[in-house]
Amino acid sequence: MRLLVDHLCAEELIETVGGPGAVTGAPVVTLRAAGAERARWLQALRANAAERTRHAARAVLHWIHANTHRQPLRISGFLDSPDVFFLGDALSRSEVARALTYLADEELITCEGPPFHHDVGSHVALTSQGVAVVLAGVTDIGAYVAQQREYRRPAQHTHIEAGTIENLTQGDSDHSVHTSIEMHTALQPAGLASLITELAPALDLDPEALADLLRSANALAGGGVPDDEPPPDRQRGLMERIRGCLTSAPDTVGRQLLMDAVGQALGRMLGG
Repeated sequence: MRLLVDHLCAEELIETVGGPGAVTGAPVVTLRAAGAERARWLQALRANAAERTRHAARAVLHWIHANTHRQPLRISGFLDSPDVFFLGDALSRSEVARALTYLADEELITCEGPPFHHDVGSHVALTSQGVAVVLAGVTDIGAYVAQQREYRRPAQHTHIEAGTIENLTQGDSDHSVHTSIEMHTALQPAGLASLITELAPALDLDPEALADLLRSANALAGGGVPDDEPPPDRQRGLMERIRGCLTSAPDTVGRQLLMDAVGQALGRMLGG
């Protein structure tokens, strides 16, 4: 107890106001302003549903890993373990069940056997992916799951050639634009500018952003003067500006098409 008091005093969270008490032998202390603020923060954190859910998922996963020698492993044992507490407050049975459902849906654990809560099974075990999460020291399960979903998402590679522009800009794109668009050669600056000019009105940009995008496309095309393209450094700068304009547009097939086209053109300029 004395070590804890000394630590909190050193952190300027509490201060002693008297000697050891007659019953406990511990010094009499009071909260300082910083300590009261920290206490309020911890109280709010303890009541935060999202934080409790994050703790439940992490705690359940690590508890299962630590008790794999017990077969079958019943999740009811988790309720009697120190891991069930979040900042001193025990998780409810329903909170644990929600964590189990989430972990099972993400294929980190299996829940089988007799019901623990509603239709959630009481016999739990880690999957190989669940073991990997524990061994990797992952602390934010939700962030890990989101990252894995992103990794599993099919990459979109768009290759565009000038001959496809007319088809895409005359409203007959349903048959040529799907999750990804497979074409062949990178557009030259003038062709890229033409594609941007044709598709820009459908990007749902605000008037100022649309005007900026069209100005950059016009400059990339040499101001409409044939064979008067800007020098390479200027082209790169304009393409980066165009890409910045496109990031503010809603996520549509047209936006993705233009983002990929700009990226491919930049890659060609850099020798990619």
